[in-house]
Amino acid sequence: DSVVARAVAMAADGVVSAADGSRIAVAARSLCLHGDTPGAADLALRVRAALGAAGVRVEAFA
Repeated sequence: DSVVARAVAMAADGVVSAADGSRIAVAARSLCLHGDTPGAADLALRVRAALGAAGVRVEAFA
């Protein structure tokens, strides 16, 4: 859940939470999900769905 929330916050709000809880402004243009994370495929689906629900447009950048 925290990964999904962080991804949406980065994409929709332009912020990421640091380890100390402070919020840092970011201007991310892409998001990388590591394939070796346990449950990576399910996590990617959840992130994609949450981004769409937040109104974030997902598109290829190649």
